[in-house]
Amino acid sequence: MTGVKNHFRISRKRIYFLFILFLIAFSLISYRLVSIQYLDASKYREFADYQHIDGFKLDSKRGKILDRNGNELAISLVEKTVYANPQEIEDPGYIADVISDALDISRDELTKKISDKSMGFVYLKRKIGSEEANKIAELNLKGIYIENECKRYYPQKGLAAPIIGFTGTDGNGLYGIELQYESILRGVDGRTEAEKDVFGNIIPENIKTYIEPIDGKDVILTIDSQIQFIAERSLAGVVEEYNACSAIAVVMDTVNGEVLAMASYPGFDANNYLDYDAELYKVAGTSFTYEPGSTFKIVNISTALENGTVAADQVFNLPPSVQVSDRIIKEIFRTGNIQYTTKEIIQHSSNVGAVLVAMGMGDKLYWEGIKKFGFGEVTGIELPGEESGIVHDYKSWPASTIGALAIGQGISVTPLQLLRAVCVIGNDGYLINPTIIKEVSLGKVEDSGSESIGPRRIISKETANSVKDMMLAVVEDGTGTRAQIKDVKICGKTGTAEKVNRNGTGYSEGRSITSFIGFGPYEDPRIAVIVIVDEPRGPDKTVWGGTVAAPVFKEIMEFSLERIKVLK
Repeated sequence: MTGVKNHFRISRKRIYFLFILFLIAFSLISYRLVSIQYLDASKYREFADYQHIDGFKLDSKRGKILDRNGNELAISLVEKTVYANPQEIEDPGYIADVISDALDISRDELTKKISDKSMGFVYLKRKIGSEEANKIAELNLKGIYIENECKRYYPQKGLAAPIIGFTGTDGNGLYGIELQYESILRGVDGRTEAEKDVFGNIIPENIKTYIEPIDGKDVILTIDSQIQFIAERSLAGVVEEYNACSAIAVVMDTVNGEVLAMASYPGFDANNYLDYDAELYKVAGTSFTYEPGSTFKIVNISTALENGTVAADQVFNLPPSVQVSDRIIKEIFRTGNIQYTTKEIIQHSSNVGAVLVAMGMGDKLYWEGIKKFGFGEVTGIELPGEESGIVHDYKSWPASTIGALAIGQGISVTPLQLLRAVCVIGNDGYLINPTIIKEVSLGKVEDSGSESIGPRRIISKETANSVKDMMLAVVEDGTGTRAQIKDVKICGKTGTAEKVNRNGTGYSEGRSITSFIGFGPYEDPRIAVIVIVDEPRGPDKTVWGGTVAAPVFKEIMEFSLERIKVLK
C-alpha cells in the first residue's frame, strides 16, 4: 500500500513538472509570437521586405543644352551598365572567365570584384554599348545584372566645350553650364519597389510602388554655333601662324549683352575630357586675367572727357617720353615732339598722350572712372569660375601707378570685362550686363534663378559719341586699318602689352599679349568683338595688336554681321 502511495506521489510530481514545463514552453512560445507579431513586428517586416522586396532608382533624363537656334550641344543617350551581387554568385572564377573579354576587364580584377561576399552590389562596367550588354544578357548568369543608365554626349565635340562643360561618371555636372545649372539639368530621379522571387528576379505583377522620374529642363544658350565655329577656327589659325601660346575671342550683342561666342584655343573634346590638360576646362573669356595695354586707353579717355578734364578737340604738345615719378614712359615709334588732339591720341595710340590725359584727371577721378566701367568686380555672367580682376584702391597707389594705368598696365582684367566696357561706347554710355542664357526649357531666363540688373548710364551720350568717333579713326586711318570691312564702318582699338616677367617684377620685351577690340557698324552698333593672342612670335616690329589680332577680329566681325543680316 505504501508502495502504491509513493508511486502515486512520484507520478503526480512528474505531472506537475511536465505541466510546469509545458507552461514555460507555452509562455516562451507565446512571448515569441507576441514579440514577432507585435513587439518586434517592424524589424521582422523590414527583414522580410529586404529579402523579398527590392527598390530600384529610376534615372531621370538630363536636360539638353542647346544654342540659340536649337542646335544640340549636350544630350543624354541611354547606355547599359553591368553590375553584380557577389552574394548570389556561386563560382566567381567561372563568371570571370565568361564575361571578362566582353567587359574588357582582366580576369583577375573581375574575380576580385565578384568574390567579396560582404558586398551586395558592385559595378562591373558602366555605360557600355548595347551590343556588349546584349552578349552578357544572353548568358543569363545568376548574380549578374544589366540596367539602363544615361550617358552624356556632346554632338559638336569640342565646340564651345569650356562653356558647356561636362559631367562625371555619376552624371553630375563638373564644369561650365553643366555645373552651373546642375539642379535644373539633372531633374529628379524616380523609384520603384517590387517583389522578387527566390532567385532575385522581379515579379512584374507585384510592383508595390512606382514614382515616376522627372526629367531635367533644357538650357538654351545665347551662343550661335556658327559664330562660335568661325571664332574657334580663326583663333586656331592665328595661334598656328604666329606660334602663340593661346588665343581668346568673345562676341557679344552690343545692345542686350547676349554672348554670341566665347572661344579659346587650344580647346578640348568634352566627350574625352580626361585626355586633356585640366587648364583647358576653364572658360578663358571670364577666367583669363591680363594687363590690357593700349585697349585700356578707351577707359582713360572716356573718363577724362566725362569729367571735363580734357576736350575732344584739345591739342597736346607731346614729347617722345614722359617721366612719372621714378618711371619713364616712351613712345614706341616716335623720337621727336608732335602735336596731337585727344582724338589723335587714341587714333595713333600715343602712350605719352594717354599719360598726360590721366595725370590731368588725378588719381581719385581716374580710379572712380575705372570702377564705374565695372573693373575689379565680376560681370555676373551665368558661368562658374569668373574672375574679378584686380584694381587697387587709389589711396594705396605709388606715385607712378597713374602713368602705368594710363597705358593699361598695373591693372588686371578679363576679356569679358573689357568687352563690356567698350560696349559702353557703342551703347550711348550705358553699361550692360553680359548673359549667356537665353531660356531655361519653356520658361524665360528669369526662371533660371539668375538676377538681372538693367543697363545703367555711366557716361553721357556725348562722351560716348566722341570716343566712338576716335575709335572709327583708329580703323580708318590709325593703328587698326587691318580691321577694315568693305561697305561697313568699324570702330576699334589696338593693344600690345608687354607681359610681366615670370619672377613678378618688371616687364619682358620678348613676351607680349596682342589684342584688338571694337564694334560695328558705326551708325548702329550691333556686334562687339574682342580678340586676344597670347605671346605671338614673329620678326621684330611685326607683332602688334594691329598686325596679329586685327585680321582675326575682322574675320569674326564680318561673319557675325553677315549672320545677323547686317551685311549681305
